[in-house]
Amino acid sequence: MTESGVDPRSERISHRGRYSLLFLTALLIGFTMGCGAYNLMAQRAMLRDVERYPRDPMSGVVKGTEAITLEGEGPDAALLVHGFVGSRIDFNDLGEELQREGYTVRLMRVPGHGTYAVEHAATSSDTMLEAVREEYLALKRDYERVVLIGFSMGGSLSAILATEEDVDRLVLIAPYFGVTHRWYYPGTVKGLNNVFGTFIPYVMKNDFFTCVNRKEAKEKLYCYHVLSTQSAKTLIKLGERTRDPELLARIQCPVLVLHSRGDRAASPSRSEKGYAAIGAPDKRIVWYEDSNHHLLWDYDREAAKSEILAFVRGAG
Repeated sequence: MTESGVDPRSERISHRGRYSLLFLTALLIGFTMGCGAYNLMAQRAMLRDVERYPRDPMSGVVKGTEAITLEGEGPDAALLVHGFVGSRIDFNDLGEELQREGYTVRLMRVPGHGTYAVEHAATSSDTMLEAVREEYLALKRDYERVVLIGFSMGGSLSAILATEEDVDRLVLIAPYFGVTHRWYYPGTVKGLNNVFGTFIPYVMKNDFFTCVNRKEAKEKLYCYHVLSTQSAKTLIKLGERTRDPELLARIQCPVLVLHSRGDRAASPSRSEKGYAAIGAPDKRIVWYEDSNHHLLWDYDREAAKSEILAFVRGAG
């Protein structure tokens, strides 16, 4: 206690409190400014994305990502459902290979894809699932058998549809049951997205996040270079829904699953558990060692296509 009656310890505590408050205020200001700067860069990246690709003037769909049908000579058809922020390009030349086998092949465009990031952000998983259902049922009306082939997120949608409709055969290529966790993530992807999504509505995506080991393939794949944290939340919830063991147990059609052990996008361990929960008595999983997520563009692409063609030949 000093002669003035003031305890020096309380003065030190008071000083620490003020310094802590100033530090936290500076930290908050810095964080807010950082988020503002990042959001501005993301907005500019979205504008560059709009200008980067030629589009259909009426629909706004990027040319090369629109839905197409490859007419085959046989009685059967195949519906190909692409991945998250991707397009039919995800399948490389699988559609043409199936067409040569006699299949009529429909490469659909999932709603919210191949247009604008803001449209993608506003598209729900139910909207995407209903679009896949409509495409599948349209083929079922005209063809004896329809093989449903889904890549990544398209695999999630296809797996769900196979529990609700009479699917003849199901192929899941690098199916998405959850995000691959990486050692440098400070938490779960869901938790990180929930925290930062409050402040950052759009995240920039560069070529590093295009998960294919063959470098020459990166420039051939199409995806949004900016994606919304809202669409990421939609994807996370879709993965949670798809990996429900009770749902997967209802799949009874023949199933082929293809996945790479080195997939940095769709979790291989989640895929393994998902496969185990599938109720179909006729099912098979094939693992690859040299590829990443975009299996049909990577080092194991020919082996993967051979597996798919052999599987669909058994549809008769």
